[in-house]
Formats: sequence, structure tokens, C-alpha cells
Amino acid sequence: MTHSEERPPTLEEVRQSAYNSGYFRLLDLHIDNAQDGNGAVSIQVDARLLHPQQIVHGGVIFTLADTAMSMALMSVLPTRTRFSTIEAKINYLLPVRTGELVAEAVIVHRGRTTAVLEATVYNNNGEERKAIARVLGTFNIQQPKQG
Repeated sequence: MTHSEERPPTLEEVRQSAYNSGYFRLLDLHIDNAQDGNGAVSIQVDARLLHPQQIVHGGVIFTLADTAMSMALMSVLPTRTRFSTIEAKINYLLPVRTGELVAEAVIVHRGRTTAVLEATVYNNNGEERKAIARVLGTFNIQQPKQG
């Protein structure tokens, strides 16, 4: 294992990797933070994110929270460590029609093979910032193979 694989990726390395993903480009997600066990991801609300009732689709909100939790976890794991969401619970608090969505996540517990994270998704609309969802997620961590 090289030295760069033993350390967590830098914020710029995380951004570079994520922005090569079709899913990030499709939704136009922005990584605002992925350092020291904290993650933040944002997206501007526009018509493509709305469902027929003209509010942001819950799947978009969940994706944002799940991604922020992933960024938080990625920020403390060696570069090539694989992980995945194995369970998540979301509470939707308020509907969103306009503004910017920002998900902020933090690690609650990190063990050898699992981690628990929580995220809050906010709607920034002008000077107003409201929590619109809370998420608790459990992740499986696959330790990199030695040798």
C-alpha cells in the first residue's frame, strides 16, 4: 500500500473523483466539505428536481443526505477503502420549492466494519435557513486488503 492510499483523500481529490461520476453531473451536486469527519453537499433547486406536486422529490433530498454522510466517512478512511450504505432512516420535515439544499453530515460512531452517521438537510432560501430533513445512516466499511 502506498503512502497516499493510507491517508484519507484531500477535499480536492474527493471532488475530482466525484465529479467524474455521471450521477454527480446529472444532478449537478456540489461537494462543499469532506474533511475531518464532516461532509457537506449542496444542490440548487430547479424544475428538474420537482415532482408533479411541484415540491422537491424526496429521493433528491435523501440522495443529498446520503452523499454528505459518504463525504464525512470518506474523509477519515484510507483512500482506497470501500464502503456502502446498509441502512438509513429519513424524516422529512418541510416541503421545498425553491432555494438551495445543503446537507451537512457528521460521524456519530465509527467501528472497524460499520459506521453510523447523521445528516441534516437545510433549505437556504434568501436569508432564511430551515432544516427540512434529518437522516441517520449505517454504513458498512470494507477494510482494504493488505499486500
